Amino acid sequence: MNTYRRTAVTVGILFIAGTVSGILSGVVTAPVMSEATYPLNISASEPQWILGTLLILIMGLPLAMIPIFLYPIFKKHNEVLALGAVLFRGVLEAVCYTGMVISMFLLLTVSQLYAKTGAVDAVNLQALGTTLIATVNWGNLILAIVFSVGALMIYTLFYQTRLIPRWLSGWGFVGAVLYFFAPLVTLFVSRNMALSLDSEFGFLMIPLAIQEMVFAVWMILRGFDLSAVAALSAKQLK
Repeated sequence: MNTYRRTAVTVGILFIAGTVSGILSGVVTAPVMSEATYPLNISASEPQWILGTLLILIMGLPLAMIPIFLYPIFKKHNEVLALGAVLFRGVLEAVCYTGMVISMFLLLTVSQLYAKTGAVDAVNLQALGTTLIATVNWGNLILAIVFSVGALMIYTLFYQTRLIPRWLSGWGFVGAVLYFFAPLVTLFVSRNMALSLDSEFGFLMIPLAIQEMVFAVWMILRGFDLSAVAALSAKQLK
């Protein structure tokens, strides 16, 4: 039982660490991105941009580790879904975060080139920068789809196993469905590909964003339901 308790606390901490890192990244990079000369202005705030970019990487790694910690528990109930959660919320999500980080570092490179060449090559560099911004935005949309599919698997498993209260896992499942539609609606309806909580369809992501913080606190303070843990262990022995 101590192992399950440690797993629950670890998962809760990873959720909070990833979320806080993501919020800090937005706070750090927002002033740079709001300037009229963005992205050519990035090199003027290079340490700030590098910090914000690394915070995205720091956000992605803890979040990608969550399904790995949950896998030994979930596989006792449904190994296929447990592997699916590792694939989507672990591997694919980590790949998406890494791609976004690389694109943001390339934006810094474009700005550094502009700082060296000045107005001579400004038009081409601005076009390249715009393309990289679009790459980040497209990557964010793909990430949202991958993330929500993985969340659906995780909260389906939680709902079925009763490791956490069904009101909490049900909230996560509904939130994941809404979250899944946010990038899809953005793709087909919105002309602005940038997806965030304050974007045109960002309200669809809010329920899951709130739920996952409630879930993280629940994991740290309450952990898994011990009767559900016992039931899973008994099931594995059959």
